[in-house]
Amino acid sequence: VKETVSENDLYGRIFINRVFHITADKMFEILFTNSHFMQRFLNSRSIVDAVSTPWNRDSSGNQLRTLTYTVTINNPLCGKFTTATEKQILHKQSQKGQSYQVDAEVLTHDVPYHDYFYTVNRYCISRTSSHKCRLRVSAEVKYKKQPWGLVKSVIEKNTWGGIQENFKQLESDLLMEEYAINQSIEDSGKLVALRRRRRTLHRGLAESLPKRSSQHSSGDMGVESQGSLIGRKRDAVSRTTTIIVVMSVFLLLLVLLNITLFLKLSKIEHAAQSLYHVQLQEESSLNVSPEMVSKEEIPQYDKEQVKHVKGVLRDSIEMLEQLKTSLSMLQRSFDHLNRTQSSKTES
Repeated sequence: VKETVSENDLYGRIFINRVFHITADKMFEILFTNSHFMQRFLNSRSIVDAVSTPWNRDSSGNQLRTLTYTVTINNPLCGKFTTATEKQILHKQSQKGQSYQVDAEVLTHDVPYHDYFYTVNRYCISRTSSHKCRLRVSAEVKYKKQPWGLVKSVIEKNTWGGIQENFKQLESDLLMEEYAINQSIEDSGKLVALRRRRRTLHRGLAESLPKRSSQHSSGDMGVESQGSLIGRKRDAVSRTTTIIVVMSVFLLLLVLLNITLFLKLSKIEHAAQSLYHVQLQEESSLNVSPEMVSKEEIPQYDKEQVKHVKGVLRDSIEMLEQLKTSLSMLQRSFDHLNRTQSSKTES
């Protein structure tokens, strides 16, 4: 189908030029009536207090509609809010179901230099097929009186930025609306297709049953294999967690054994020093007055001290044996953990 709106009908900067899976009539209804889409779009743009008049035909054959609303502004130089008046003109050359051309003249009343300029947005909707249309949107900044250079740059910078952001979101929301519309159409089409399939279902039942059974069996095997794989992964994780806990307990025991062994060795060193001092005292006493000391008076080694040293040595040897056993068990735990990790990686 030939499009009835050409590129020459646009002016200024083009912001939207896209084919939508929406009919031309539906697109016009979405954009230029009090549709739920426009209400959502205005709310998303923080546009409140929107009031519109119905479409009325003027003496020239065009149709007119006026909107008034309040726009929230994020620019601190322009204030927080501004009221706006939008005059929409549906040109008489528009053809229902084929093409629509709408000009929207927007005047803002509370921004700096608002009496210098206004914007004109042109919407061109053209039918491309029975379920598609092309939407073209262009915009232009027009001046009521010519400002000087700095003022004009400020006006255009703020105005073009706002226009671009507005139409970017409009295009995005239209794509979402397109998806919602086509999804509902697909759902209704699926119902019709299901009714048709019911009529021919019993004809190929004998052929379809083996195929379906094989498909279900393969599907069940896939589900079972996937379930077993998940189960193996969970078992591996639980085993790894258990091994880590056991290793932590072993490490804690090793720390306690090391502390105990250190205390035992300290006692051995203290006992050895005591024996050494006793031996020195004996030698000094023998050297000083050997003729005055009888054989029975010679001090002997402290039997209790020797017995104590032997006990400390025995305990230390047992502690070392326990430490050796704990280290061996810890090494086996590390080896088992490494084997588990390697088998988990290979699977």
